[in-house]
Amino acid sequence: MLKDELQSYFDKVYSGSKIDTPHSIGGDVHIRFELGGNLGNGTIQRVQQATERATAIFNDTFPNTNALIYVLIYDYDKSHDEYLYEQFAKEQFARFYNQAQTINNNYLVDDETRLIIGKLPVAAIYIHNILNGIANAEMGFDPCINQSIYFFEPTTDRGFYMYDDRGCYVWSNNADKIRDIYIKRNDWITEYHRAEIDAYFL
Repeated sequence: MLKDELQSYFDKVYSGSKIDTPHSIGGDVHIRFELGGNLGNGTIQRVQQATERATAIFNDTFPNTNALIYVLIYDYDKSHDEYLYEQFAKEQFARFYNQAQTINNNYLVDDETRLIIGKLPVAAIYIHNILNGIANAEMGFDPCINQSIYFFEPTTDRGFYMYDDRGCYVWSNNADKIRDIYIKRNDWITEYHRAEIDAYFL
């Protein structure tokens, strides 16, 4: 079962990360990037910049489009919006683990949360649409994506998570595995967290 397979991977690489506890998910080493920057809230320009930066960072994180990556989705939305799920190849999405779960989200225990897990090639994901939908969510634009979605590649031990138009994370269990991204996208690192992030790469 994909849930057990992904949890076994977390246990090996991201100790302490538990699928049933979303706020626990993350790597020992992380880079936090600024996406929207100082552009005004509620503007198309902010959404465009956030989307383009996030897409560039995602592509840096998973450059091999044939690589199989895990996709982990928490769907708290009771509107049953299907837009996110249309961004995966249909035949691939049909094989995803898809079950209602009890999820401990630190402030929320919700028996109706839908847990969705897939494993598929990077090329089978319409990532630009997904990241644009996440950027749209807080800005009031459509289409928007309100689900939380994480990506992990088990061969490189890299992870990616965009939380909204403000920023995203790249994770790993070792600084050298994401050092190239740290160097390439250094100007986009959040200044507030820079000292902590820089310390990983000294």
